Amino acid sequence: MHKVTRLQIYSALLLALVVHMTVLHYFRIFGAKPDLLLLLVIFFGLFLGARMGLEVGIIAGLLKDIFAFDIFGVNMFVLGITGLLAGILNTKFYRESMATQATLVFSFSVFSMVLHYVLASSVLKFVNLSLFDYLGSSIIPAGIYTAIVAMPLFPKLIEIYGLADAQQFL
Repeated sequence: MHKVTRLQIYSALLLALVVHMTVLHYFRIFGAKPDLLLLLVIFFGLFLGARMGLEVGIIAGLLKDIFAFDIFGVNMFVLGITGLLAGILNTKFYRESMATQATLVFSFSVFSMVLHYVLASSVLKFVNLSLFDYLGSSIIPAGIYTAIVAMPLFPKLIEIYGLADAQQFL
């Protein structure tokens, strides 16, 4: 296992942002597209721990806040909390299991989008969709799509960054 540098992490975040803002517009399913920045926040939180999960979440949230028409700071807070929670869970699960990865990515996607909705609606005071409408139209489809994308991407990232546990090869 080798050390993952911040340059590698931030480069991956920038690449994910570019892909998210350009190419993924052509791959929408039921109006949803996977959230690659969130996926990386979850990945680095699970494999590098709570401190790095928080840091990666804040940086990814800052990138989202800069390029989104949203309340500035909400994405930093939401992705920071998501990365922190993923990092706290990093020793609680068998991280190399594809089913576990998909379940965690889906769960964290739903959590972060619901938290974003609650924070944004409390600031804006007027929201066009109820939380349940938003769950059905955006949160669940985006969570499923992000979890599906995570299934082939997580093993590749594990290989690239050399983050596989030694016991996986026994």
